[in-house]
Amino acid sequence: MKITLFGIAVLTSVVCSAQVTFTTRTTGTTQDLKGTTIKTGSEKGWTAGTGGVILATTDGGATWAAQTSGVTATFEDISWGGADIDGLDYVWACGSSVTVVNTMDGGASWDTQSEGTPAVAYTINFQGIINGIMMGNGFYATSTNGGNLFSPVMTSYTYQASDFVGSTGWTCGDDGIIKKTTDGGLTWADQSSGTTLALHGIDFINANEGWACGYTGTILHTTDGGATWTPQASTTANLISSIKFADSQNGWACGYTGTILRTTDGGTTWTNHSLEGGTLVWLQSIALINANEGWIVGDDGVIISFESEPAGVGIQDLSTVQLSVYPNPATSMLTIETTAEIQSIQIFDMSGAMMLTETSSNFSVASLEQGVYFINVYTSEGLVTKRFVKS
Repeated sequence: MKITLFGIAVLTSVVCSAQVTFTTRTTGTTQDLKGTTIKTGSEKGWTAGTGGVILATTDGGATWAAQTSGVTATFEDISWGGADIDGLDYVWACGSSVTVVNTMDGGASWDTQSEGTPAVAYTINFQGIINGIMMGNGFYATSTNGGNLFSPVMTSYTYQASDFVGSTGWTCGDDGIIKKTTDGGLTWADQSSGTTLALHGIDFINANEGWACGYTGTILHTTDGGATWTPQASTTANLISSIKFADSQNGWACGYTGTILRTTDGGTTWTNHSLEGGTLVWLQSIALINANEGWIVGDDGVIISFESEPAGVGIQDLSTVQLSVYPNPATSMLTIETTAEIQSIQIFDMSGAMMLTETSSNFSVASLEQGVYFINVYTSEGLVTKRFVKS
């Protein structure tokens, strides 16, 4: 993926917010795309929608190729579950008439596992290639054999989304419902969301911290596994369909009429990037490659890739402050020379996570893993950012 090196730009002011680049991709379809998924730790992903359409990418969403699902159902969700010992990817998609299709080879071939029931499956979630759950209007159903058989439980609820951390999971839906399971979806306990508005998206980064989203710009946050939920100000009144976090600070959300939101402080503040996305269609689902890269899918076959520099990395005026970093690449010690007095130093990895803080101009980087890092050097004359490589 392209890296924009703001540390070597010559600008006239200091800007601390991260700039985002949005790119509309060619998809070859005008079908509404309703769900998307990504293989953990890769740039490989899938999206699915109306007319049985399934598209796949292997380059982080830059290009997409159609796959043959074998059905014409409207897919509402798609989930990568895992890979087998040969590295073949297992993916499931679900939708209208409780249609479920599955691939065991990354999408080269798809098999129908369920169809013909008069209901809609809105969400499907597999943790591995064996155990999974799908949920919809008036039911949830678990599988312990890779989706070849689902055991349904009828309810009075409509479930719109789900997310799991191991065998612990959460689901949300109409009337503000949020439920939690600790046994892989066999049983569910009510949680109090504090709203009666429909919730359409939910995402947890660990067993304690998560977010839910829905109607009229609703975003909810929990740090205790859902025992309590706190509203966050989203800066929009539109329906928010999907919310995804890379870590406790960096998250993205999307929704109706081209809504795109980003936070770099855990949702305390949300920046509205809707106009930059360049579309007014309903954006329905997000996949994150990392905190700064991913894609969004929506109606009319729209797929938008996004990319930004790591949050927290400044853009500086190099015309007034001269600074050098050496050796670069560095293995153990790093030295910074500048024409201005150094006040403090911060080192960030490519995800925007702060790795070190220093005040000395010569310090050890031996504890850092190999990779590319950004250094914020706060001086008596302003902020300067440089890039260095840890070898």
